[in-house]
Amino acid sequence: MEQKILLPRFRIPVSIVAVFFVTAQSCFAQDCKIRAANKPSVWVRGTDDYFDFSHHTQKPAKWDVSKMKLQTSKAERWIKNRLTAFAGARMLHYNSYWLDYVVSGGEAGNDVNFYRATGIKQFCSSKTMFFAYYCYDNNNNLQTEDESGSNVVVVFNNFFFSGLATDAGVHTINGVPVFGILKKKRSEGRVDYYEQRVRNNATAEMYTANDYILLRNSEQPVFNPVTRKEYIGQMLKDVTAYSANETRKLTEMYNQNQKQFEVEMKGYKERDKSYTAEKEAKRRKWFEEDQEKFKKVISKVKPDADAAADVLKQYLKRPDEWLNRHFSQFYPFSTYTAGGVRQYLEGMDKATLNEGEEETIYEIVSVNPAYFDKKAGTDTPQLITVHLQNGTYAHMLKLAKLIKEPGALAPLEAILNPGK
Repeated sequence: MEQKILLPRFRIPVSIVAVFFVTAQSCFAQDCKIRAANKPSVWVRGTDDYFDFSHHTQKPAKWDVSKMKLQTSKAERWIKNRLTAFAGARMLHYNSYWLDYVVSGGEAGNDVNFYRATGIKQFCSSKTMFFAYYCYDNNNNLQTEDESGSNVVVVFNNFFFSGLATDAGVHTINGVPVFGILKKKRSEGRVDYYEQRVRNNATAEMYTANDYILLRNSEQPVFNPVTRKEYIGQMLKDVTAYSANETRKLTEMYNQNQKQFEVEMKGYKERDKSYTAEKEAKRRKWFEEDQEKFKKVISKVKPDADAAADVLKQYLKRPDEWLNRHFSQFYPFSTYTAGGVRQYLEGMDKATLNEGEEETIYEIVSVNPAYFDKKAGTDTPQLITVHLQNGTYAHMLKLAKLIKEPGALAPLEAILNPGK
């Protein structure tokens, strides 16, 4: 008879099973991330947008956009060629055309601000949105973003629209619009590179959240940095205007309070059955105390403004070397006092972000009047801005590398400088 050999049974510890399970999960998740990054992108062509008098419309109406479409078509071909065999996100592309506008009160848009700064009214853009492929909660199934957190936009004749500048339409110096802009990283011929650097709160690492590339049609710079002397001179005018306007505004409020109180007291006497002269006297006392405090506020406006003006005059006597330097931010306070003005001016030499650090540095500029030709047709391309909204997306890192390769921008440069 054949004898059976009994082997001892081994029980696998639960901890080892757990390790196997976690490892398998991690492998699935890692495999999914790799597949997401390598999944070929699908190009979807969306519907173009037209903006007529600040309203969205699908009908270009009487405007001839044929020349503008020639530009956006070239930009579309350029980005599509750059994205050949691209992977990691679904792509949606469309073009937009800003045709005209009417300023009818309210806050001006980027079209109005750009027109005031340059004399150019119409502009257009060519935009590709990316919807990233990703894995959710260690699930091995690939999904696609519902909303786009990354894109590349090619803008013709409007740098405000790209987000490169800040405080557009807010400040002027002697009537000339001035605004903040990222400090230029470098230039290569007629191409200027700007980067908005941000610190990742989770990892503390720096990354380029936004790339801005300006393509010029001449050797002229697009922007002229504003000097401290120019801005301090404007601040002196602003202080004088502030003193008169603020005093007038607060005085009107003081008088309006007085009228409103009497109306309320009349209603109180008519409606409140528990009304007494003593109660009225008490209410009047409280109101008068508040009005006295208000009067003190009004009385301080002019002396504070005069003291602020004295500080500005002192700083205008500083050496030309200091006065001719540039600066990075506008006066940040809503009121003018000697202390506030001095704090701001001293801070010009204590920049929040130092030159040696990786973070973004800003500077205050105006548009170089010698750059834009106001006599050129509004559909003539004079400036192209390429904006890469990168965030922390891996596919945008790949795209930024593709766009910054030598010669990658040549088709766009040819639009501005045909035949060269």
